[in-house]
Amino acid sequence: MGPLVKVLYFGAARDITGKADEVFNAGDTASLHREILAKYPAMQQVSFRMALNRNLLRDEAVLAENDVIAILPPFQGG
Repeated sequence: MGPLVKVLYFGAARDITGKADEVFNAGDTASLHREILAKYPAMQQVSFRMALNRNLLRDEAVLAENDVIAILPPFQGG
């Protein structure tokens, strides 16, 4: 098991999960992504980016205890 990380859901991701946040055990963002899709299959229909500790990720990243991941689907509006 990896470190405990907090996942924050926004927009459509919050609608699908029915949660604002939850905690996962994940060693890196790739495994976290797989866990989220396994737990919430409807998330496969949503294109989303991840931010690690308020920094938008371009690549996979190793996670540490108490990291915060934000799940950011496309936002609409202006």
